[in-house]
Amino acid sequence: MREGPPPLFPLLRSQLQGDLLARLFLGGEEESVADLATAIGADPGNTAREIARLEKAGVVVSRRVGRTKLVRANKSAAFYRPLLELLTIVLGPAAVLAEQLGECEGIVFADIFGSWAARYHGEPGPEPADIDLLVVGNPDRDELHDATQAASRRLNRPVNPVVISQRRWDTSEEGFIVELRSRPRVAVIHSQGEAE
Repeated sequence: MREGPPPLFPLLRSQLQGDLLARLFLGGEEESVADLATAIGADPGNTAREIARLEKAGVVVSRRVGRTKLVRANKSAAFYRPLLELLTIVLGPAAVLAEQLGECEGIVFADIFGSWAARYHGEPGPEPADIDLLVVGNPDRDELHDATQAASRRLNRPVNPVVISQRRWDTSEEGFIVELRSRPRVAVIHSQGEAE
């Protein structure tokens, strides 16, 4: 039996606030208020009010280009790095992928690997442009595609799944699989009893 995704972290005041912070801090791009509302499926008026609260608190900064207000995470705030780390843990790629993949049958386990997992575990390097996802099992390819595309939209970066059968994962000595086993990974979905 799989563990479900965690509920909204209790330090956040609303789902809207959590969605906005995740998009702005973890997506890494400056976006208009209208585009943010569309991306997270929120009411534009509520989004604008929440952005105003976050800006007043110094969590985000904005600038105007014509009539468009562009918003981004305030990277110069003293709390930027700790807040980014907290958001990564509770609302980042692992949480989003767990939620999106939760209904996909045939997954034995799924882990994030590659540069994102390496940064998560403290290895230095540039900010990852995408998220590499290891899926062990035999999921329906269409369901997996739909789930990873939905996660890509939410995370504002591509998710690249690699599917490997359970047997191949357990027995193969291929260089790529040996490398995957030895490098940092971040758990997304694990069946109860599955070693992480």
